[in-house]
Amino acid sequence: MIKIERGNKGIAVRFPYNPDYVAKIKTIKGHKWCPEEKHWSIPCSEFEKFLSVFDGEKLEIDPFLWLDKLEKDLVARKYSTKTIKLYVHYNREFLKFSKKNPYEISNDDVREYLYYLVEKNVSTSTLNIAINALKFYYGEILKKRSAYEIKT
Repeated sequence: MIKIERGNKGIAVRFPYNPDYVAKIKTIKGHKWCPEEKHWSIPCSEFEKFLSVFDGEKLEIDPFLWLDKLEKDLVARKYSTKTIKLYVHYNREFLKFSKKNPYEISNDDVREYLYYLVEKNVSTSTLNIAINALKFYYGEILKKRSAYEIKT
């Protein structure tokens, strides 16, 4: 099992010693071994490359790591600072609510979360923001779902 999570500088990758994994991670630009923490570190910008190099391996990815990429995508598309904060907020809250990896999310999970928001008596505009935030994020995930089989 390969565990991927946020690190102090980039992404922390942990796995039991395996020479094949070591060889693979060494193909990723900017890789470093961190002996104190006993993990490999890769730059956030190399996350997609990491996924392609380790395609087919059993990965356990910190769900909140995906939110970093979401934020960068929103910035790249020149969304306002306020919109970025709201989209990241609602996606973070949804991941906490669902307690699932983004690749395990179903339409039923989204519906349950939206019903939960309605029960909390959020305004219509707040509900619309949450819907758009989830559409933006899970639209991207669904495009990539077929490209990578992430196992948890």
